[in-house]
Amino acid sequence: MLCPGCIQGSVISDGHLSPGSEFGPKIDGLPEEVAAAYGEARRCMQVDAFTAAELLCRKILMHVAVEKGAKEGDSFASYLSYLETKGFVTPPMKNWVDLIRRNGNEATHKIATPLRERAESTVMFTAELLRLVYEMEAMAAKYAGSPT
Repeated sequence: MLCPGCIQGSVISDGHLSPGSEFGPKIDGLPEEVAAAYGEARRCMQVDAFTAAELLCRKILMHVAVEKGAKEGDSFASYLSYLETKGFVTPPMKNWVDLIRRNGNEATHKIATPLRERAESTVMFTAELLRLVYEMEAMAAKYAGSPT
């Protein structure tokens, strides 16, 4: 079958479309490396690579911290602390940012493959973090000169 949107081929086998559509929202205003990692996580979901998607989401936390000024090569815990102390992770966000971390850790250290639903939540929480840290900032810059 050909996708009517991108004209690329897809296969349906046992009721499963492969490759599927990209999972998660497109986020504007992302720095190049963050955008690349987020795009890769979305494509992992597309091919049911749930472990890889969760690992990438955990890594995105590191990318964001370093892009926002944390020292590259520090511990992962220091990256999370940096994001929190600099206000990029607010108190209401802390639980779900920790969920990204925990799911990424489980994907790394446990044999069992994450379930689709868990990986979907990890990617969606990551998308929301990226939206709040980057997309809203880009939108504010775009409209800052507009009269209210």
